[in-house]
Amino acid sequence: MRSLDDPRPDDQAQADAPAYAAPTAAPAPPPSAGGASGRSGVTPTPWTFRQMVIGALVTLVPWLTFSIGSNALFGSSATLSKPPSAAVDAISGVVVFIVSALLEAIFLIAPALVVTSRRLPAAPLRERLRWLGFRATPLVPAVILVVVGLVIALGASLLYSQLITTFHLPLQTNSDTLLKEGRIAPLTTLGILAAAALVAPICEEVFFRSFIFVGLLKRYPLWPSIVVSAIVFGVAHADVGSLIPLIVIGVILAWTRWRTDSIWPGMVIHAANNTAAALALLPYLMK
Repeated sequence: MRSLDDPRPDDQAQADAPAYAAPTAAPAPPPSAGGASGRSGVTPTPWTFRQMVIGALVTLVPWLTFSIGSNALFGSSATLSKPPSAAVDAISGVVVFIVSALLEAIFLIAPALVVTSRRLPAAPLRERLRWLGFRATPLVPAVILVVVGLVIALGASLLYSQLITTFHLPLQTNSDTLLKEGRIAPLTTLGILAAAALVAPICEEVFFRSFIFVGLLKRYPLWPSIVVSAIVFGVAHADVGSLIPLIVIGVILAWTRWRTDSIWPGMVIHAANNTAAALALLPYLMK
């Protein structure tokens, strides 16, 4: 059994272990993860930095290949299709919601495989979920963080959109694409927005904040881990036009995850941000 004080590097200690093997005790977090006051930080988890990297690559390489390929094949022609009938549009909306939810669930596979590994310390399901951040956090500070984080995220998105409009930048955000598609197939677009508001916050927070970000903290200081996880989060959306605001909200969500040691506040910010974007488009879809 590897002790918490084992000075060996993470990769060296696990060199001969299978891809998803883990030590029998949780490694201590880096000093920077706890903050000067000791009141913030991420509870140590029993998987390794190497396992996180493998899980991230196995998830993101196929995901990006599929996303970029789909955009190249269907993105340019989606707005040229004839408007479907109301019945077809409604059925398409339900199908798109289900498919989008299943695609988002891909982000849960690597964390689930690691957390349920038999090589980890024996623990009940509740404790294994706590490893992924499903734990309580003080309510009042969490509410303050949610409000402040959401204001910053929405403000950054509005400012970014204003800059694009003012300087006539040749960038098209995901909202612009959905708006164009929504004028032809509003219920189909509504299915996409519903998945983004209800499913994406759960799956993406588990993967990007409780798996990648927490894994980065095992080797790197706090702010490099926040920035790298936010960049990975932005790139994973395969949306060049929205990359900057995605990175901004990725930074907010990672910092919130660290500050509260819980996944719940970040999920609320993520869901509220996506819901606000959906509500902004809703009047155009209902015309």
